[in-house]
Amino acid sequence: MQTTATPPTTAVRRWHAATLLLVALTMGLEFAHVLELGPRLGYPPELYLRVTNSLYYGFGTVGAVIYVGSIAAAGVLTWLVRRRRDVLVPVASALVAQAAALVTWLTLITPVNARFRALAPGEVPPDLNALRDQWEYTHALGFVLFAVAFLFLLGALLRKADR
Repeated sequence: MQTTATPPTTAVRRWHAATLLLVALTMGLEFAHVLELGPRLGYPPELYLRVTNSLYYGFGTVGAVIYVGSIAAAGVLTWLVRRRRDVLVPVASALVAQAAALVTWLTLITPVNARFRALAPGEVPPDLNALRDQWEYTHALGFVLFAVAFLFLLGALLRKADR
């Protein structure tokens, strides 16, 4: 019995679908922050810090792997479709949006996380409101950037399906 190799287009479609799934999961992580934004802004300082320092363990472990994995997958996908300009442009645009989200996360959220983790129990930094706003609204920006990436990838996948 002879077996045939999977055509490259099928492999690329599967990679594209996997990338789209990882981006959707990351977008969902960021959307959770958007949904929580309103109530969390109303929390008293001690509760806000307690929740922020305890609730998001999974976001920083499993979520971090998914987040970085989605960007790596988009990078590989960009390379795989490099000869298809009609698909390359939206796929590369998705990668740029994801990279921008990662840069904002590293430059604006990571320092806040470090400040919050360094606090003694019950300690409230004098600039809590500024730190809180930076943390919350940067996550909202991350959601927007991943939503844009998702739409670019979806559009590219649908474009490929038409051919």
